[in-house]
Amino acid sequence: DGTSKNPSIYTRDIIDRALGVQNIYKSFIENMDQLVADGKINSWQSYAYDWRQSVDDIINNGTKYQEGSKSLINTLQTLANDSKNGKVTVVAHSNGGLLAKALLKKLEADKAAGLNNLIDNVDVLILVAVPEIGTAKTIPVVLHGYDQRILGGLIMDEMHARELGKNMPSAFGLLPSDEYINRVSASPITFKDTLLPSGVTTTMVQTFGSAINSYSEYKDFLFGAEGRSNPAIEQINLPIVLSENLFAQAESLHNDVDSWTPPDNLRVIEVAGWGLDTLASFEYYPVCESNATLNCTWTMDQSPVFTTEGDGTVVGPSAHYMGAEGNAERYWIDLPSFNKYHNKNYKHKNILEVTKLNDLIELVVKNEEIVFDNFLKNSKPLDISDRLRLSIHSPVTIDAYDAEGNHIGKVCPLDSDFCYAEENILNSSYLEFGEGKYINLPEEEMSKVKLQGTDVGTFTYESEKVLPDGTSTVSSFVDIPVTTQTQAEITLNESTQDPELKLDVTGDGVPDFTITPSDNFDPILYLQIVKATINSLDLPPAKKIAF
Repeated sequence: DGTSKNPSIYTRDIIDRALGVQNIYKSFIENMDQLVADGKINSWQSYAYDWRQSVDDIINNGTKYQEGSKSLINTLQTLANDSKNGKVTVVAHSNGGLLAKALLKKLEADKAAGLNNLIDNVDVLILVAVPEIGTAKTIPVVLHGYDQRILGGLIMDEMHARELGKNMPSAFGLLPSDEYINRVSASPITFKDTLLPSGVTTTMVQTFGSAINSYSEYKDFLFGAEGRSNPAIEQINLPIVLSENLFAQAESLHNDVDSWTPPDNLRVIEVAGWGLDTLASFEYYPVCESNATLNCTWTMDQSPVFTTEGDGTVVGPSAHYMGAEGNAERYWIDLPSFNKYHNKNYKHKNILEVTKLNDLIELVVKNEEIVFDNFLKNSKPLDISDRLRLSIHSPVTIDAYDAEGNHIGKVCPLDSDFCYAEENILNSSYLEFGEGKYINLPEEEMSKVKLQGTDVGTFTYESEKVLPDGTSTVSSFVDIPVTTQTQAEITLNESTQDPELKLDVTGDGVPDFTITPSDNFDPILYLQIVKATINSLDLPPAKKIAF
């Protein structure tokens, strides 16, 4: 029902470094402390909250700390009392932006009711990478636990993430709202079926068509209107049915904050991260698990569809929601350019480590003119680079390398019980979901891709090249036989710039086949690879001939 099963849980502080290794708010904290040390402001306070709870619950009931409860309104009042001019600047990141907007709307209501005039003490609201109307990625996160592994699943895996998210009010608040469905052109959910109905996505296609096109259809899907029931906990490839009660609470929140117009004396600034591959849509489709003659056993799978209009989590139109109506100043952080220049891999979760963003906050606090450059812009950056989106569905690992040997992929140390994703190539991302493995990276950073078989079967590898204008071409290697000794390397042909696959079926480091892309299954090539594989096995000659 959205309440904590353990009432003794309390909140400690905002995160400076996650797991002691990755900065999250460290630079922001240091910059704010420096503003105090320099005498530019008298004080500042962070407000850490229980991120499981709903926004309304935090505003109305405060946050539990070890030493007692802490009220957001009282925190704001304390800052106003201590301020040099009685004014307070509110800086909010991610879900904190929904909290800030709901707080200010409540303060407006309090003033109208004669309870307090605290709304007059807030003169600036800075929203950083805030999913104001939700973001598409939340849908597969809640339905499947998508992309929620922490330390390769040691701390959190998709199964447990979904069990947590389906009862967590704040997760529902991050789902796309009515305004999102109406304003964002890309449908957040699409569907495919086979020519002869597969039986796994058939009812979805029959009920919703090829895509969700309205808010009513969107709600019907979340509530399982096509007739699905909740799957077993471990079946993360199948979507759960969401709680209508928890969704209604989040819907009420968005009805309030999405319609909120800031008062005339409140300066609102929206900063969006831009240029990183961000989930824009999630497609359900059938996959043939086994093939007995011509009769497939179908299972449901999903495929993410990405856009560069985002910071890896929040899409730009949501982060700039109020600015689209002229109710906020809109700015962009060009994350690929900043990351490349500073050799960093900043994205949504640690965007407040970007120095240009902290510079902006400082200039606004000091009431000075904002300075724009190649990283901080007051107009949408131009996309000038080609991107590669690599995917593979099979018993195969996928690893990409740049010219300096930097790696993106899954690392499984021999002396450890868990694996983890390594993203050492600038502006790249790696994720797994079910049998699908995905790598996104700039084309200029890709030198080679390596594949290693992990079981017996076939693999299909796709490389989508996305041009700056949004058009794309896909190169495929379809149904290539694989065993645990299979190795492959994919590079770009120097003359054609098309992908070229060198396949080593014996694992001896010497390529046995050089394959060019094709959208169609090649039965002759298939049989040649199978024959070479059989000949490499440690079997008597008669057995090889029989096979």
